[in-house]
Amino acid sequence: MKRIWIVAGVLATLGTTTSFANDPKRIDAIWKAMKSRIVQQNDVWYNLGDYPRVIQLLRMHYSLDQTDYDIATNLGYMLESTEQNDLALAVYIQLRNSASPDPDKVWPEANFYYQKKAFAKIPPLLEPTLKQNPHSNSYRTLAHAYEKMNMLIDCKRVWESLIAKHPEDGQAKNNLNRVSKKLKEGFSQKT
Repeated sequence: MKRIWIVAGVLATLGTTTSFANDPKRIDAIWKAMKSRIVQQNDVWYNLGDYPRVIQLLRMHYSLDQTDYDIATNLGYMLESTEQNDLALAVYIQLRNSASPDPDKVWPEANFYYQKKAFAKIPPLLEPTLKQNPHSNSYRTLAHAYEKMNMLIDCKRVWESLIAKHPEDGQAKNNLNRVSKKLKEGFSQKT
């Protein structure tokens, strides 16, 4: 941990010099080295089961870049696994509200709601991202949420959208067939 703070201190000190400030490649290299060291240290603590330290370092790491999907989801996962669900949700909401243009930044929050069976909260989050070509997980989570709410027409539409983008997705085809069968058998559609 001391090494990380030393690197951060050196970086802060060097950042004030003119020659260093004019060398973006050098700054980038130092940031990458510091982030790599943070990840290495977290791996050690995680393997030792020292989750409070992992969480503490992930919080510090996330404060450096609040648009980083991997750091946010790692922090959220650790908070959830230590039953700090409110804090995990706060991280997911912060990621969703970040300046990141990544359409997948919404999925961790939607997945959190899915796991908590709060299905009605998912469509307002994921529907707008479908126009931005998100990861297949967004389609899957949204379609399954619609199915859980018995909104089968919407569910079918989402599976069809996923298959249009990924025609080789056999699992999506199986899900579409199951939902289509339910619709043919007369399951009601909630509005």
